[in-house]
Amino acid sequence: MIGDDQDEKVHESEGKPSLGADSQAFIGLKLRELYDDVVAEPVPDRLLELLGKLGDDDKSKSE
Repeated sequence: MIGDDQDEKVHESEGKPSLGADSQAFIGLKLRELYDDVVAEPVPDRLLELLGKLGDDDKSKSE
């Protein structure tokens, strides 16, 4: 994975640095693990209240 010498090298064949496929996969996995927890959290009541008010304002403007 990240410890591989080949994967840690910066590839500059296209003129800009890039990560190897193993590094990209590892980073993607860790980001998904992090954001899965965030997505699973409930929406705060205050935010739901504000969204409801926003929806009410849209309805009154369209009438």
